[in-house]
Amino acid sequence: MHLYPTVILEQLFIFIGLIGFRILTEEENVKYIRSTFSKFVSKDVVDELLKNPDNLNLGGSKRDITIFFSDIRGFTTMSEKMGPEELVQFLNQYLSEMTEIIIEFKGTIDKYMGDAIMAFWGAPVPLEDHAYYGCAAGLAQMRRLATLKEEWKSLDLPQMDIGIGLNSGPAVVGNMGSSHRMDYTCMGDTINLGSRLEGTNKEYGTHIIISEYTYEKVKDRVIARELDLIKVKGKTQPVRIYELLDLVNEEDLKLLRKPLQAN
Repeated sequence: MHLYPTVILEQLFIFIGLIGFRILTEEENVKYIRSTFSKFVSKDVVDELLKNPDNLNLGGSKRDITIFFSDIRGFTTMSEKMGPEELVQFLNQYLSEMTEIIIEFKGTIDKYMGDAIMAFWGAPVPLEDHAYYGCAAGLAQMRRLATLKEEWKSLDLPQMDIGIGLNSGPAVVGNMGSSHRMDYTCMGDTINLGSRLEGTNKEYGTHIIISEYTYEKVKDRVIARELDLIKVKGKTQPVRIYELLDLVNEEDLKLLRKPLQAN
């Protein structure tokens, strides 16, 4: 008879301990999500992720996304005309302005590669209209760049242009890397084609090229010009590409900046 209170106490301590561990684990998850994503996605995307943490599969999952690549044209030549400090300041301003637009339009910054930016839409939080958000962000960047170029001209700084490539499709998204460093990133053929499209702008004298896969998702809401059929490594059929010129409804540039729950 004297054993029962002891057993009950032991079970109670175990139960309290499990609750404490669960609370601690949840707090650690919140801290991890905020520290990992707050610099790369908008606040409302982080909040949505905290409400639905199951969307974050760090081990890797297949998602339908839109990938974005951008690069400065003639960056090497431009950098030769500037001192190191001036170049870094110039590049940081450009990257900050472009990053702000991607985040405003619910994108995720993947990485910076010198003067290049890699970003995507559709993860960690699923986004039904990911292709349209990506297109709108690219167009908003071109508008912002036009303003920056006027500012740089008045300061006697070098003028430059950028090329943007957008592609939509399946990709593996998750935490990838080594035990020393992990990055939340994406990989697959969809990514490779997006990178290829960014560089293709040089051949056609364009600023934004989208694939047929992106175009099919947004064709009723964008103004685009068919460019060509190109052969892509890893694909048996050529891919049709388009120059993205504008949105049909310019007011969407304002609407897409609103928090996710307001859309």
